[in-house]
Amino acid sequence: MHTLENEWLAVALYGWPGVREYVYKPTGTRLAGSGPDGRLAVNGMELEWDEWDIDARPSSDGTAVSYRMGLRRLALRITVEYRLEKQTLAVKVTVEDDPEAALKKLDWMRLPLLSCDDPSFSFDRTEVRQKSWRLIPGGGRGLYDRERVRDRIGDAVPDSAEVPTMHACAFDGNLCGFVQTNYPVLPLLTRVSEDSRYPGRGGGFSITPNTYQYRARERTMEPLELAVVFLEDINGDGAADDCDYHLWLNRQFPDADPLYKKAIWYQVFNAEKDRGVLTTFKETLEIIRQIHHVTGGVPQIAYLIGWQFDGHDTGYPSLNRVNPKLAENPERAEEELRELVRRAKEEYDCIVSYHINLDDAYVDAPDWDPAILSRDPDGAERLWLDTPKQRAYHISHTKDVESGQIFRRIDDFLRAVPVERTVQVDAFRNTNASWEADGSYIGPLEELVCGMQPILAYFRDKGIDVSTEGLNGMPIEDSGVFSAYWHYSPSLLYHGKIVGGGSVDMNAIAWGKGASFDSDVLYRGEPTRLLGEQFLANDFESKRDQVVDIIYLGSMLYQFYLEREMAEWREDGRRIYIRYSDGVTVDIDKAEERLAVRWGQVTVALDGDRFVPLGDRIYAYSRDGLDREWTLPEHWRGGGFAAYRMSGEGRERIAEYPAGSSSVRLRLEPRVPVILEKLAD
Repeated sequence: MHTLENEWLAVALYGWPGVREYVYKPTGTRLAGSGPDGRLAVNGMELEWDEWDIDARPSSDGTAVSYRMGLRRLALRITVEYRLEKQTLAVKVTVEDDPEAALKKLDWMRLPLLSCDDPSFSFDRTEVRQKSWRLIPGGGRGLYDRERVRDRIGDAVPDSAEVPTMHACAFDGNLCGFVQTNYPVLPLLTRVSEDSRYPGRGGGFSITPNTYQYRARERTMEPLELAVVFLEDINGDGAADDCDYHLWLNRQFPDADPLYKKAIWYQVFNAEKDRGVLTTFKETLEIIRQIHHVTGGVPQIAYLIGWQFDGHDTGYPSLNRVNPKLAENPERAEEELRELVRRAKEEYDCIVSYHINLDDAYVDAPDWDPAILSRDPDGAERLWLDTPKQRAYHISHTKDVESGQIFRRIDDFLRAVPVERTVQVDAFRNTNASWEADGSYIGPLEELVCGMQPILAYFRDKGIDVSTEGLNGMPIEDSGVFSAYWHYSPSLLYHGKIVGGGSVDMNAIAWGKGASFDSDVLYRGEPTRLLGEQFLANDFESKRDQVVDIIYLGSMLYQFYLEREMAEWREDGRRIYIRYSDGVTVDIDKAEERLAVRWGQVTVALDGDRFVPLGDRIYAYSRDGLDREWTLPEHWRGGGFAAYRMSGEGRERIAEYPAGSSSVRLRLEPRVPVILEKLAD
């Protein structure tokens, strides 16, 4: 037995690497680790502790102990170190020597790192469950669903087995405890255990490290690092709970690329094989020009869909042919695209980039190669989409990287078109598992570390960040992998770390939570999507007002949110309440679709009206029109400012206001933006 102790924690450990009990001193709370029957399994075989040579070495200050362990039968040596760091027990598992390359994986058997046997505690977890490998209509198989579950332990139904989990914590309002790890794929297992007194009711909750797969193809994983963290109230709402946990995690994640926080980014639907051309290169520039003028020059990113081959979802995996139908002169398509990119950047501060696909392969593509496809257990090429108009197969990213083909195709892409800073990849997943003829298996870990990560690094080395369609059924910790998702559900956990387009519905609920521009734009043409397709586009020719709504009701408010740290998110069936660390509050009535955003005395958003301060501007807008007095932020009261009426053709100065005003009265016409801009001293 060993005991570690510091100012905050006392931790009792067994003579083998396992925690028996935690005492969090400031609150006197006792939580457990595992029972005495915990074991490690090597390559799926559970071992008794007497099969290991264990040398436990405590530190002189009593805050750390290292278990140096040797497994004689495999000549395997590993070290498991426990170290107290303030309110955290840090655990590190290092493979010191594996001369025969025998270690494939480690499993923790009945060996939770943190458990709670008090049914009055609550838990919050993100469960991850894999769906069927059967091909579903419209494409998709073997993906993973996530579901966030929050409940009181005593009210929960016991789990029949451990549940694969991305994030999990237990809390009682005074203390929140959780386990964080650097393992990237399905890192945790959780379980609600049955109360021995009350069958059918929860009595405890445990968090265990999931399988540590040490080898992925020819690579070995970095040492496994885990942290058992105890938090009191860190967000200032008076309780220690899941919001504190998510805020703590958020602060550990890397920030999103600032590019996505400062720009309005959207997709331009250029062409689709069945519908033909919907937006030419010339019309794309016109969309960019009008958005530039109506926003007063806010930076833009426009991703072109259907820029290649014969339109959207054609030619893949090849990426090196410009769709000639988008040009005025088809023989000069590449030159006209380059001219669009140049003018958009120089005249309208817009990056024109591309929507591409690295997952799918079509038989008629120039770079079709069955050798890089994922395989089903029967050896068949992995069919991903099978419809009357299209058949697509899934590429194994691991085999694509190992063959070198992906890097050649990326180089071909970068030679064919000008690319600056960002590209959008459609549905880039680590779920393209493959059962190989030699008996090897390429699973989610291999697809991430041997496939996706080298591809992302290749783009990054060329100064290009990769955004993607969305989480798309991946069982990974996605922060740090991607900065931006096109389809995105806002949350406290990822606020400012993964920047999102938004949700399908463009309404007060979506805009209040935070939505940029989750809708395609095309210049003309109905239907904007074919019958049965989920997402609608906006026909710019006839629906300019709708596009302006999205920008002023959604995009600008989202940029306001992204300037600040989110501290709290509470949601039930009727209401969402969000609080930012500087006092901004968001109230959403889901049933009535009502929205109020306030920053102290300043009303930033009220239903369909906006008064959004960003830098030296305030973006004012009303969907239905209004005449009202708006309280100014304090930092706006010391100087004069002017008001401009905005349109797709530019701006018109309509008023000037002297220094010293604490409010301003604005008469806003329906769907006509007004920008207030500080005057130079």
